[in-house]
Amino acid sequence: MSDGHGSSPDTPPGWASDQPPSYGGPAPWAAPGPGGTPPPGSPQQPHGQQPGPYGQQPYGTPPGPYGQQPHGQQPGPYGQQPGSYGQQPYGQQPGSYGQQPYGQQPGPYGYAAPSYGGPPALKPGVIPLRPLTLGDIYNGAVQFIRGNPAATLGLSAAVTLIAQAISLAIQIPALGVFVDTALSPNLASDPSQLLGAVSAFLATTALGVIFQMIAIVVLSGMLTSVLGSAVFGESISIGQAWRLTSNRILPLLGLAILQVIMVFGFMVAAIALIVLLGVVGAPGELIALASFVLIIGGIVGGVFVYTKLSLAGPVIVLERAGVFTAINRSFRLVKGDFWRVFGILLLTAIVTGVIGFAVGVPFSLVGNLFADPTDLTTVQSGLAVSLIVSGLGGIISGTITNPFSAGVTALLYTDRRMRAEAFDLVLQTAATDRQRGVHGTAPGDLWHPSHAAGGHPHGYGYPPHGPGAWPQ
Repeated sequence: MSDGHGSSPDTPPGWASDQPPSYGGPAPWAAPGPGGTPPPGSPQQPHGQQPGPYGQQPYGTPPGPYGQQPHGQQPGPYGQQPGSYGQQPYGQQPGSYGQQPYGQQPGPYGYAAPSYGGPPALKPGVIPLRPLTLGDIYNGAVQFIRGNPAATLGLSAAVTLIAQAISLAIQIPALGVFVDTALSPNLASDPSQLLGAVSAFLATTALGVIFQMIAIVVLSGMLTSVLGSAVFGESISIGQAWRLTSNRILPLLGLAILQVIMVFGFMVAAIALIVLLGVVGAPGELIALASFVLIIGGIVGGVFVYTKLSLAGPVIVLERAGVFTAINRSFRLVKGDFWRVFGILLLTAIVTGVIGFAVGVPFSLVGNLFADPTDLTTVQSGLAVSLIVSGLGGIISGTITNPFSAGVTALLYTDRRMRAEAFDLVLQTAATDRQRGVHGTAPGDLWHPSHAAGGHPHGYGYPPHGPGAWPQ
């Protein structure tokens, strides 16, 4: 052993005879291996401590200078030190660059969705530009009405007034025939006259309901164009809404008629089968059982078709699609989320029904005051006045509830596109560009399905280029 340069009898075979002194003081040389000392220049292990795996910092050993990697350790990402801010916790695999954690919605321009207490999503208009909750949909429908009172309540009042006027014009003559027949002295000799009058009155009432349903479908389509601008925080007038939807009225009418036929077709078929069983003389027990099954089946079938067709109106207006294309697209959008769409539509029908009932009850009570059954000479005029007053209540309640229902349906359509086609990314990009003063595709043109981030649906080509390039 030598304390300085020179040969040593303890020098391992193959090593140079002129060796420097050991680090930290004299120590015998030993061949590398188990129980041996490390080669020259290596940091010494504390006394009694076994060396750890290659490249691992021993317990209790202070780290090296800032920015210096431990011996044998691979450097991390550029500028990042091991154990510094941004390092993955133990046992967690790092994701790829820009990758979102599982189940987390992406934020604008690649930023992750904010965690609890973080900044909210972009909200340039009535809704945040992300997949919507029930609260978002209802709040957006209310803000949609408050932000566009003239276009929403004004259009709703006009269309509801026309629908109620036509319905009353159909019902009042049939009601007069019914009252005259009921008070006729010849009724005792021919009771079938009363049955015919009742049937005619019920038929006209059903026709009035169908006409009002058609009017609501058309109104919902017109209000959808207003909502398409309200998503970006823009308000439009009644004239602008009419110009946006004037060439969509005929497709909306066609959709409304087909929707009525398809929804009520189940009930009509069920009633026709029940009547057929009675005509052929089937047993009463069989007719009763068949009636129960067929009526329940007709209701279920009608509700199913109504739910699947519920998004066709917004497709016709916002995507400029034809009737059958809109029906097909509505079926695809509802697919995979049927029960959620059905539940929201059912809850909305209950809410609007309660509001409409609360608004219409006072008018119905006032109308009943004119219908005095004890005075046969004024029964017909009293019932007519009662219908008119009740219709006035229907106009007021419809003016309030129809825009809300239309807003919910249009926002459901928007939510389904966000979830199925990543349409929220398209809206976020457009909203951010507009905030920066970059005006590219017009807001009305963004709704074409070719803008969906999820791909190009079958049957659609590329969108027209330039703002306002849709075919008129």
